[in-house]
Amino acid sequence: MVSSPKSEQILTTAQALFSKHGPKRVTIEELCREAGVSKMTFYRHFSNKVHLVETIRDRITEQTFAAFDEIDALDIPFRDKIDRMTAFKAQQAHSMNLDWIQDMASTAGIQAEFERRFVANLKRAQARGEIRADISLEFHLLLVRKCGELFHEGDWQRILPDASAFTHQLRTILWYGLLTRDEDTP
Repeated sequence: MVSSPKSEQILTTAQALFSKHGPKRVTIEELCREAGVSKMTFYRHFSNKVHLVETIRDRITEQTFAAFDEIDALDIPFRDKIDRMTAFKAQQAHSMNLDWIQDMASTAGIQAEFERRFVANLKRAQARGEIRADISLEFHLLLVRKCGELFHEGDWQRILPDASAFTHQLRTILWYGLLTRDEDTP
């Protein structure tokens, strides 16, 4: 898709509306009204709402991966990288409707790429001695997957106030247990 001022206006407005209400609750009519564009303009840039949702989801995914790659490239201890990555994810989660978060997290291609990068980052950290050698990274990934299922089931909502708190709890439980002994305490 070729970017234009109108398509950017639609994307920006849609992302704000989706973050607030979730994509399922936003109609094309509402989006066009908020963006100040006609439906004809919308359809000139996007074939349908699904196309728009996928475009925004791809953008957010690219931004997230770029931020994580930037953090991973920093010459700082792995613990600090965990903190920065978690803060980034918590900020994203805090600014998004739960339905939108779950929709994004359930996309198979995004999930597979996240897992590939996740394991590669862990392997590099383990090779540097920043993650305990006695930890199976594949088992850790299995735990992360199960936590994703827990997130989608929603049982955590009875205990925790929001997705940011869920992310914080996971960081504390899953990440700090990976670190070498001299970095064990938060």
